[in-house]
Amino acid sequence: MRYLLPLFIIPFFCLDVLAQQQAALVSNREIVKKEDSTTEILDFRVLPLFGEIKKNQEQQKKDDVFLKNCDENFKDRTEASKFFAERGWEYIGEGQLDTAVYRFNLSYLLNPQNMEAYWGLGVVSFQKGKFEESAKLLSHGLKLDPNNAMLMVDIATVQMNCFVEKRNCEEIDDAVRLLEKSVKLDSTNANAWLKFAVAEYHQEHFDKSWEYIHKCRMLDLSFVDLNFVQQLIAKKEDPMGIFK
Repeated sequence: MRYLLPLFIIPFFCLDVLAQQQAALVSNREIVKKEDSTTEILDFRVLPLFGEIKKNQEQQKKDDVFLKNCDENFKDRTEASKFFAERGWEYIGEGQLDTAVYRFNLSYLLNPQNMEAYWGLGVVSFQKGKFEESAKLLSHGLKLDPNNAMLMVDIATVQMNCFVEKRNCEEIDDAVRLLEKSVKLDSTNANAWLKFAVAEYHQEHFDKSWEYIHKCRMLDLSFVDLNFVQQLIAKKEDPMGIFK
């Protein structure tokens, strides 16, 4: 089961505080790595795509054993890759993000062309606040499945968060282009219309934002983010008078 990426409109005055908190956590993690060799091994396994580093002979042997076991227990490596990706999504749902990364890494090891592996890793990176890394992984997944409308929405969500936090992972225009393509491929996706409304809000196109909020509402009211609606009302009242 996949999990939709949330979108938070973070006030700019909060960003410095968040950055300081994240820096402190990173510092603590580095100390643990130096003191605990077990953590170093674990970190290697839970880095997206195994950290994209060249594996040593011992690590390669472990991979070979794993692949051999999968060959003996699955119809083929494509099926095995799908199995581990599904486990990865389950662990995301349980909040076990590092375990999810390891499962998606195994999925990638079995089949580097499995889009789900990159998608799952991108979602975990997003949830960890690593937006640049998330955008890179999700975009790679889209190259493997270029007409995946849901994945386009997730990439646009990451790009909008980058825009809000002024990070270097694409511009708001790129998010808008992806959302335009996504709703052309699937105009019934309420989540896509919600994210489209947010993108227009960030560009101060408030009429368009209201138009897309109402498209979202008509498709599935449960997707309407009332916190966002209140922020939009503060900029311009609902032309249809439904939200007050």
